[in-house]
Amino acid sequence: MELDARSLAEQERCLDELLGALGLAWDEPADPRVEALAARQPLYPQYHRIGHKRQLAYRTLDGERRLVLGSYDAVVRAVVADRGTDSPRWLVSVLVSAVGRRRAEADLLAAGASADALRWVRFQAAATAVAVRASS
Repeated sequence: MELDARSLAEQERCLDELLGALGLAWDEPADPRVEALAARQPLYPQYHRIGHKRQLAYRTLDGERRLVLGSYDAVVRAVVADRGTDSPRWLVSVLVSAVGRRRAEADLLAAGASADALRWVRFQAAATAVAVRASS
C-alpha cells in the first residue's frame, strides 16, 4: 500500500472510534524497529499503529455477535476507511459472522466500501460455509 497521510489519519480515527466504543485503548510500546523504519518512511509508525489497533478490535469482536451489533456502525466505518488493497480484512469477517453476507455486503456498499472489501465479504461467507459443512 502506498502510504498517504490523509487516508491513514482517517483510518486511524475510525479505529480509535471503534476502540473507544468497545472501551479499549491501544498503548504504543517503544519499538526501536519502528523508529528505524520511520527514518526511511515517516508515515510508517502510524501504519504500524493502525495494524495493532485493527488486530485489537478484531480479537475483541471475533465470535462476539452482541458486541459486533452494539458497535456495528463503528465497525462499518473502520472497514470503509481502510482503502489499502493489501490490508487484512479481519473486521469484514466479524461483520459477516454477526449479520450474514447479504446484510454486511449491503451495508458496506451503502457506506461506500472499496471493491476489495466487498470481495472479502463473499470470501468470508464462502469460508464460513465450508467450515460449517466440514464440522457437520
